[in-house]
Amino acid sequence: ENSLGQEAHAAPSVFSYFLPDFTPSGPLYSASLYSPESQILTSPKVLSTLNGMFSFLEFGLVDCYGGFGPSAQFMSPSCPMTSSGRWINKVKKKIAYGSSMYPPVANNAERIVDELDILLTNGRLSQSSRRNLIQAVQKSNNFYHGLRNAQKLIITTPEYQSTSVVRRRLGFRVTPSDLPPPTKKYRALVHIMLNGGADSFNIVVPHSRCTRTTSYAQYSNIRGVVAIPKEKLNVINAINVQPCARYGVNDALPYLYQLYNEKDALFVAGVGTLTEPTDQSNWQKNHFGIVQLFAHNKQQTDSEQVDIFQEYPGTGIGGRIVSALQKIGYETSALSVGGVSEFLIGDAAIAFLDPSMGIQKLHPIPYGRDITDIVLNLNGPTEPISGLFGESWARQIHQALSDSAKYNAALDSVELQTKFPDTYLGNQLRAIAHLIKTREIRKVERDLFYATSEGWDMHAKVGNGLIQLLGEVDMALKSFVTEMKDQNIWNDVLIFQASEFGRTTTPNTSGGTDHAWSGNYFLAGGLVKGGQILGKYPDISEGSPLNIDRGRIIPSFPWESMWKPVA
Repeated sequence: ENSLGQEAHAAPSVFSYFLPDFTPSGPLYSASLYSPESQILTSPKVLSTLNGMFSFLEFGLVDCYGGFGPSAQFMSPSCPMTSSGRWINKVKKKIAYGSSMYPPVANNAERIVDELDILLTNGRLSQSSRRNLIQAVQKSNNFYHGLRNAQKLIITTPEYQSTSVVRRRLGFRVTPSDLPPPTKKYRALVHIMLNGGADSFNIVVPHSRCTRTTSYAQYSNIRGVVAIPKEKLNVINAINVQPCARYGVNDALPYLYQLYNEKDALFVAGVGTLTEPTDQSNWQKNHFGIVQLFAHNKQQTDSEQVDIFQEYPGTGIGGRIVSALQKIGYETSALSVGGVSEFLIGDAAIAFLDPSMGIQKLHPIPYGRDITDIVLNLNGPTEPISGLFGESWARQIHQALSDSAKYNAALDSVELQTKFPDTYLGNQLRAIAHLIKTREIRKVERDLFYATSEGWDMHAKVGNGLIQLLGEVDMALKSFVTEMKDQNIWNDVLIFQASEFGRTTTPNTSGGTDHAWSGNYFLAGGLVKGGQILGKYPDISEGSPLNIDRGRIIPSFPWESMWKPVA
């Protein structure tokens, strides 16, 4: 899963590994074509997939230098470090869990390449790519090395990675020029998505000095077995006019509670996807045929695109912000440490970093030659009539290699002083903090980051699961804020937390809660006017005008109400 983005019997959700209507930035987006698999075609996955294949061709199925096989930690001989220690086929048979034993009929460079062309690309290899591969084989030390080099290189081509015809044109792809020193003050936005639908009515809870229908007693009665005991709440003042003067923050979030009291964090209540002001009498009329409520995939799309009327089809709110900033002269980067998301899709390229594996290098075998230039040539510019899927692959591998060089150099030059928790979100926020510290090296003025936390779809036994995940969020948040303060950048960073929807206020028979609508979210940052609850905390009682059924609460405010002041 870490290398390919997929693993048998380990899909990240019931929606498999990618969404059926996903469209990446670039030529496929411009042509209004879908490409579900592109959702896992990120720079880290491109390099890790190729490196895994290179390892298999060189060593067989082991884990040497990014291989897909089992650990080689205790095997003998160990992964070779020099060309003199290269494994022969006898060693591969002994150690590896399978290997490539393909014997070509051909015995010269031209015939080897032509044979691989027929077998692997159905004869679609362009003349330019064919020449590059023949030259690589001819420069090899011997026949065996030439075959391996040809196999490695051909799997990097757009002809191999797509089924369309690739029409090459002369020249080279334009490489990004070196940026001038930044002239504007740096700002960063960190978007944290709690995937699965967080039960945010157990994050911020009515506490005291409330109206009758929103009191803690009413909350406790409605929520039943999933209610948070009053002694497990840290009390905050609402400041703004809300149904309660005081609310309680789940005590699994002690640092977020501290930030609220320090006026570095605030909550926004009653938010979700909305077409117009809505209540129990018109919610179906207002949303039927426009919005598919209560479904993870559709609501993730709506909450990350923030464009339910499709005025800017296929783009995310983050991607549109990046595009707008670039148009007015800001050097802006879009970076994801949480995989592919519709949030960042727009006109600008998105850089991806895998927090668990870092930025990989292509062909990391110690004694292997640097094949970067050859791979770039194999993925050169194409004609307008060339296949768009092949062009998408070629652009992605160019970006992957560019990102690898740029971010490896930047990240190697700085170190973090703060220790982060070794959790899924902790590792992502550590990576973001590391990237922020490279802001001057990267010469950027605006950064938009995307991170995720998984596992919030709790249809059963929500109590302990919610506490554990909230604890992970809180510990990661504390380390991140500490590091931002150490970098003296906290006043220039905004954290925007969201989830695709809230959950039912009434529990189900399994002690969990189900898909609903309205939710409560937080913003944090040094310049946030914190210590207040914005929006309106809803009346969750059975007779409430916003309660559809089973505690599905209609939002009072759309996602746009949070994003407009942020943008």
